[in-house]
Amino acid sequence: MSDAYEIRPYEPADRDAFLGLFEDVLGGRMGADWFAWKYEANPYADGVPIVLAEQGDELVGARAFFPLRLAAGEDGYDAFQPCDTMVHPDHQRKGLFTRMTERAIERYADDVDLYFNFPNHQSLPGNRKLGWRIVGERESYYRIQNPTAWIPQLDPVEPIARAVASGYGSIRDRLADTGAGLKRTHYDGIPTATLAALAGVETIPAFHVVRDEQFYEWRFENPLWTYRSVVARRDGEPVAALVYARRERTDGPTTVRLVDALPLADGTEAYRTVLFSGLLADVVRANRDADILVAPGSALPRELLRARGFHSDQRAPLTWATSSSTHVVRPSGVDPEPTDWRRSGRRLTEPDNWRLALCELDSG
Repeated sequence: MSDAYEIRPYEPADRDAFLGLFEDVLGGRMGADWFAWKYEANPYADGVPIVLAEQGDELVGARAFFPLRLAAGEDGYDAFQPCDTMVHPDHQRKGLFTRMTERAIERYADDVDLYFNFPNHQSLPGNRKLGWRIVGERESYYRIQNPTAWIPQLDPVEPIARAVASGYGSIRDRLADTGAGLKRTHYDGIPTATLAALAGVETIPAFHVVRDEQFYEWRFENPLWTYRSVVARRDGEPVAALVYARRERTDGPTTVRLVDALPLADGTEAYRTVLFSGLLADVVRANRDADILVAPGSALPRELLRARGFHSDQRAPLTWATSSSTHVVRPSGVDPEPTDWRRSGRRLTEPDNWRLALCELDSG
């Protein structure tokens, strides 16, 4: 019976039970340092934005949120990204996902302007049932440097598969532009002030994450990933940057994500190709031993990505091997008005009204 469950806000004493449920349901062992970074130190929320389902003394469900500050032009918005949603297998199909979501929407009605997230095909129907609408498919580009990390059946011939992938990548790299003419500087970590200043030059009319010093000081402290940056300068002034994250696993592929690209929107495709060619070349060169490199399809020129051997997950063959995600959005409030679906004069459900990289994506 659903009446046996209590739906309530998170309390500090729930942390260990939350992490235990995470391991049981989502299959990852996350530490207290990860939780502290993602939830307790997040500068865009007061308190920890998690709603829980409890039966007796047992924590059996959680609906968590990843707060971010968005902007469109000169307007700012407080946004929540649903994440780390889980219901213990023994308690699924009892309406807990719906009850936790409805409680969260009611609880944060006055604190949040909108929700946006990227469910897979399995969780998309549940989001739509509760008022989320589709913006579009989220496109990512993958450079596969070790096919066995992607297709385990190739493991017996890993040396051959890796050699073939490496040869293909080397050919693409030789044919690609190296972005000569800009001086590039590499950083272990994040040059916060430099990136914030570079981001501050742009006024972007589309919905995007606010990139100020507060954001850069917090966002890339996730203890599960190692972050590095490359900045391009012309006449000593920063003109472009890439931030990439690397995670090495003993039980999975070594993955590199290109998590941020600056400028995010300024310039034609040709101009942006000039800016990012050398930066992308440097990231690829520094991570030749990684299994997979992932890049955002909307923040970097697609032709440049293809020239470097990246392939879209919206096209074969990657569509056969990847689980795509869908960008969805919902205004705050229990029953949004039709006018709530427009902010800053722009429809929330129009794909061209969003400018996203990978740093907006909740990351484990």
